Amino acid sequence: MDHTRGNEPGATGEELVRIDASFEPLVPKFLTNRKKEVITMREAVVVQDFETVRKVAHGMKGAGGSYGFDRVSEMAAVIEQAAKALDSSTIERDLPILGSYLDRIKVVYE
Repeated sequence: MDHTRGNEPGATGEELVRIDASFEPLVPKFLTNRKKEVITMREAVVVQDFETVRKVAHGMKGAGGSYGFDRVSEMAAVIEQAAKALDSSTIERDLPILGSYLDRIKVVYE
């Protein structure tokens, strides 16, 4: 599959992500699921459940790359490594950034 990728800041604070048009039917559910996973990781880090954070971030890292959301994969990889290191401060810093990014994504299908 050929994904066209590119992240550019939009005029309204949006994050433009260029995705192959064949993924259009799948992207809304993909984004909804990633937002739910951010909530799951937030809840897990509160109780110091680093294994749940690690597993969810690992899955998100793979899914992001599969769909052409490279920035999601990059952010999830940082969170995954922080969970492996039991580094709650990095997770607590980066999860809101990831959540905000997901909220600002505007997909352009090509």
